Amino acid sequence: MLPNLARRLEYMSNHTLDTFKELLLEGLCDSDVLPRALEMVNAHCGAETTQLISVSDATFILDSAVEGTVDRDLFQNEQEYLAVNPRTRILASREIGRIIRDHEVADEETVATNAAYQELLIPAGVGQFAGTVLASDDSTVVALAIARPRDDGPFSDDSIARFSQMVRAAIPVTHLAGRIVSRQETSLLDMFGRQACVAILHKSGTVVRQSEQFEKLLASGVVRTDGLGRLDLLSDESNRDLALTLRGQSNAIGGRFSFARLRPECTYICSVTPVPPIGHFGARSGHAVLFIDKLTSVKSLDRNLLRQTYSLTSAECDVCERLYASQTVAEIATARAVATSTVKTLLKSIMQKMVVNRQAEIVIKSSRFAFDSGMSVPVQTNAGDKPYG
Repeated sequence: MLPNLARRLEYMSNHTLDTFKELLLEGLCDSDVLPRALEMVNAHCGAETTQLISVSDATFILDSAVEGTVDRDLFQNEQEYLAVNPRTRILASREIGRIIRDHEVADEETVATNAAYQELLIPAGVGQFAGTVLASDDSTVVALAIARPRDDGPFSDDSIARFSQMVRAAIPVTHLAGRIVSRQETSLLDMFGRQACVAILHKSGTVVRQSEQFEKLLASGVVRTDGLGRLDLLSDESNRDLALTLRGQSNAIGGRFSFARLRPECTYICSVTPVPPIGHFGARSGHAVLFIDKLTSVKSLDRNLLRQTYSLTSAECDVCERLYASQTVAEIATARAVATSTVKTLLKSIMQKMVVNRQAEIVIKSSRFAFDSGMSVPVQTNAGDKPYG
């Protein structure tokens, strides 16, 4: 009788794990299914909450899926506490499959004084925890964790053993899903052709995948990535433009803007569009496609947009356009048939309206409105750069 019961329990366990692997693979590639896989972890391990998390260098959350009794409103602030959360040692270790519990990362004194525990984890109902890394590469770590309220006490050895079963099942599935998603993203880039300067970005600006031409642009120093892999356009204004297009209006990702590298002949157009629906874990938070094109044809400033954005007069717009075309103050004065002092007065007024201090900065700001002749491109506006009626 007992052997039969043992075999029956083993069958139920294997059946559960097989179902879990199927749901997890489908969920990693189609995030709408992911909650069902996490619910199975809760049920199998006696946990109240299960979390699947993807982070960049253990410092920035790329995506997080949580299922259970956790206080979601409070837990959405997890990023703010990531730097002081002792549990991130699991992520930093990158040790795949090793399960770590709370007492291994924080003693009672730490728990009593640590802001992450006192202000987030315990109030949110996830004060007890066990977790491990499922996958890791140069820039990203994927981890799985179970949790429950602090007052419930540590997970039992039986719960940890059951969690270990789930982890062993999840590791190869996570790697398989990663390969599937990688092929999807590579296929997406291939759609744009070998000569396209294009990258897939996370909503945070992290470069997920890039084309060969985009890699060359990075190598040239026109743009770069920071320590977290986020794209840096080398100016606060251009980075704000990028952030606006990635966030979008009413969560509608997309937009176009331009930036320059001081000289008019080095003007680039950036176009951001949403990634066609892939839906995999990580993409739910807003992947987008970024195209960067260097303008080599004759360009002109859109005076109407320039005037609306900075409330410039017609004369000031004309000076901006001539300055953008590399004319000197003397040449502008001659072309306008006015004294150089008049041009300098106009430049002073332009600088005040654009909130800049140098002529080169006028060129850079004006370049955002530089497009091929006949090309009309909506330009993102920043705080302080609001269109006037």
